[in-house]
Amino acid sequence: MQSWNTNEGWGVIVLDAGQVASWTHFSVVVAEPGAFRELTAGQRVECEYEVPGQDGYPARTLSARPA
Repeated sequence: MQSWNTNEGWGVIVLDAGQVASWTHFSVVVAEPGAFRELTAGQRVECEYEVPGQDGYPARTLSARPA
């Protein structure tokens, strides 16, 4: 996880393969029932993504789960 903006509910994941930045919305974060969907900068995550991305990023995350 490169960055996360809790107030706006989105962040950027840098994918290991090629250092591609993937735009990530809180709604795709997989969390335990009742838990707040949030990631933190520096956190390792497993994710699925698609290209093209969103808002100027080359990829868009479809699901993200803390590793």
